[in-house]
Amino acid sequence: MPIGFIALGTLPSLIWLSIYLREDEHPEPNRFILKVFFLGALFAPIAAGIEFLSISLVRVLNLPEIAANFLTLFVFIGIVEEYCKFLAVRLGMLKNRAFDEPTDAMIYLIISGLGFAALENILAIFHFSGSGGSAVGSAFEITALRFLSSTLLHVLASAIVGYYLARSRFFLEKRKIITGLIIAGLAHGAYNSLTLASDSFQKLGPTLLVIALLATMAVTVNMLFYKLKRDFFK
Repeated sequence: MPIGFIALGTLPSLIWLSIYLREDEHPEPNRFILKVFFLGALFAPIAAGIEFLSISLVRVLNLPEIAANFLTLFVFIGIVEEYCKFLAVRLGMLKNRAFDEPTDAMIYLIISGLGFAALENILAIFHFSGSGGSAVGSAFEITALRFLSSTLLHVLASAIVGYYLARSRFFLEKRKIITGLIIAGLAHGAYNSLTLASDSFQKLGPTLLVIALLATMAVTVNMLFYKLKRDFFK
């Protein structure tokens, strides 16, 4: 059963990975894909540790609810997670000769995000699934839900950071990575807020807003892919 749970937790990331690798006209070597994927997974518990300490600090400070929620959802979860996924690419690939096209930045950030999401999914399955026959059904339900929600969110937010990394590295536009982290972190935070408001997708209104947010991000990411290709090869 544990091996099955690990496979199920990894499955959403592998499906999204197969989809977005098609955007790369010059496929990356498999060893680099695996390297960044596992680095992304490695940074998931690091991000969780930072989040835990930061959220504990917010509680100690006894800030107003609005300020506490903003710091927690948008900064200590949203921006921190996006920065950790960026660090996986920065440490693993940024100086590698294979990192030679703008779209590589988006592809590798997506791979890092999928590694990050895979570990999150595995932990969620182990945490929320029960025991016995009900465990399998719960695991499949969690996998399907996270495939369409949080895993996709990680893909899209990471891709946005990757776009701005490409602008910084290949087009010499300074400090663009900061812009990317802020935009992706805010989108991530908005997703967190709407997901909480939806009561785990039980309420229709907030759930529709989550869908609208992800759809908008998906369209934006596709446009950013084509913009990089156009700007680099024109």
